[in-house]
Amino acid sequence: MYIKYFKLKEEPFSTTPDPRFLYQSEIHQEALDRLMSGITNKRGINAIVAEPGLGKSTLIRTLLNGLKKQVRFAWVFNTTMESKELLKFICRDFGLKIKTDEMSEIFMELYTFLIKEYERKNISLLIIDEAQNLKPHVLEEIRQLSNLETMQNKLLQIILSGQPQLDRHLDHPSLQQLKQRICLKAVLTRLDLKDTVQYVRHRLHIAGAKRTDIFSDNALKLVKKVSDGVPRLINQVCDNALMLAARRNLEQVDAVLIAELFERGLVMAAGPPPAVSRANYTALKQRKLAENDVSARETVNNANSAQIVNPSGLLENISGQFGGLDLNRLSIN
Repeated sequence: MYIKYFKLKEEPFSTTPDPRFLYQSEIHQEALDRLMSGITNKRGINAIVAEPGLGKSTLIRTLLNGLKKQVRFAWVFNTTMESKELLKFICRDFGLKIKTDEMSEIFMELYTFLIKEYERKNISLLIIDEAQNLKPHVLEEIRQLSNLETMQNKLLQIILSGQPQLDRHLDHPSLQQLKQRICLKAVLTRLDLKDTVQYVRHRLHIAGAKRTDIFSDNALKLVKKVSDGVPRLINQVCDNALMLAARRNLEQVDAVLIAELFERGLVMAAGPPPAVSRANYTALKQRKLAENDVSARETVNNANSAQIVNPSGLLENISGQFGGLDLNRLSIN
């Protein structure tokens, strides 16, 4: 409904992983560059680690677009499979017709396929989604696949895409060989205020928006407070805000409307960053501080204290206008 009202060409805040909508923050660009380098240089196993909703799938699809016809890929979404099921799924996703149940024969068919693709100068890429859910012995099977190689290069490039728990799993003694084989690792973290604002405006621009003021500055600050810079939650808040604004014939989404959505329980606030990623999260924000980014300083404090702060009194002002916003519910303790 709001697409026509705000004169857009398509939905700007859809949750599908469309590479056109990828906002390449400094962190996302660095992650993309690292993955592209690892794959094109045929390093073998690479990893991308991020909590849910930060854009791992969108980043990988952007990577695939960059490789274009040069890549043949298999993408594993079901990580509850055992070793044989996983190997057969990989072969089928590569387009192979498996007629045997013997692991050695399945392995040989995959090896023959990889050799042919290597001779054609194609990159064979295996993507394992939600890799933190794989059992240790299945992860070990993936390491064995990385042993398929020529004298110069790995025949199969692998991306382990997982949540921060993946780091913990790889610390298990039985997975030390796999951990040592990971050549490049990319880490995504939440967006700061500056990147949140640019993220929203980028997606609106890609969707055909002619205006840059559809969301007021204070509305965008509150979007950041509620979502804590998690792109999936930013999408949820902004999508709901545009629907409500169109229903009420409003020309602009303001902070009062964002506060109303939260107070009515129509959008959800972010939880704290996972403890296992807090060190990476804080370190990256500290790098932003070196550039005198005041909003980043607030974000670092948030990450360390695990609680949203309100330095400008914005929420109290909105609470007064809106009849008592429950500020405690905006805590991420």
